[in-house]
Amino acid sequence: MSAAGSVTRTQRPRAQQPGTQPPGTQRPRPQQPGPPRSRRPRLRAADLPRLIVLLVIALLIAFPIYLTFVSGFFRTGAFARSGLFPPLSDVTLDNFAAALTAIPLGQQYLTSIVVMVLQTLGQLITSALAAYALVFPKWRGRGIAFALVIATLAIPGESLVVPNYQLVSSMGLRDTVFGIIVPYLAFGYPIFLLRQAFASLPREIWEASRLDGCGDLRTLLLVVLPACRSQVTTAIMWSALFAWNGFFWPLLITDSPANRTVQVGLSQLVSAESTAPGAVFAGTALGLLPTVILVIVSQRFLLSGMSRGVLR
Repeated sequence: MSAAGSVTRTQRPRAQQPGTQPPGTQRPRPQQPGPPRSRRPRLRAADLPRLIVLLVIALLIAFPIYLTFVSGFFRTGAFARSGLFPPLSDVTLDNFAAALTAIPLGQQYLTSIVVMVLQTLGQLITSALAAYALVFPKWRGRGIAFALVIATLAIPGESLVVPNYQLVSSMGLRDTVFGIIVPYLAFGYPIFLLRQAFASLPREIWEASRLDGCGDLRTLLLVVLPACRSQVTTAIMWSALFAWNGFFWPLLITDSPANRTVQVGLSQLVSAESTAPGAVFAGTALGLLPTVILVIVSQRFLLSGMSRGVLR
């Protein structure tokens, strides 16, 4: 075939495969992730005075606690000899042994734990049931009942001492652990706190659980209480601290030292003439220990639970 009759064919460019780069081009390099940004708020100059004030307040609150624990674990006069930070060579447990032998502090400590657990459990049960009845079921007089609960918060506790004393004595529970617990199995503040928390929930949640065949008790335990976990924890911690720090009523209703709580025992330890100051500090440290642990553990729940649902 001649050259004139030959047909020159032009080469068509091949179809580029997806994901391939055209020749002569460089593939872009992946960008290296930068350092993670810190989410901590930056300290501004305007916040410095407020931070200093909060630091001073924290030190004023923490110093008595520090003084109590250190005075209990160190020998008497360690602060006078060495200042705020005594040497570890002065650490001793003799103060705790003296506190435990001067009065039946161990038995009183156990009594306080039993009172705190049973009284907190009783207040949780009565408060949850009362708050549920004041929010979800519709019945005549519900508003009046809630107003009566609020009214109990304005009644001084001292005005109820004589009726409670007569009631407990007539039941034969005087000078017993149950005599300390019975008047405080129900209290107005936990009812108010849980009622406000339950009222902040959508009513559709309760209606849906009822349509699924759940009864009132099952709805309360499986739906309402888990949805208000922070407020329930706040009510538990408040009731536990209230029970642990009770003084006047356990002193009035009990006679034998073994049935009294640790707060009453500490007052007896302070008034004892033969008790050394180190033993008093050691007993006070034992009384403070559960309170400090409860506040540290439940701090996050206390702040969130007291700020949510109470403004509805």
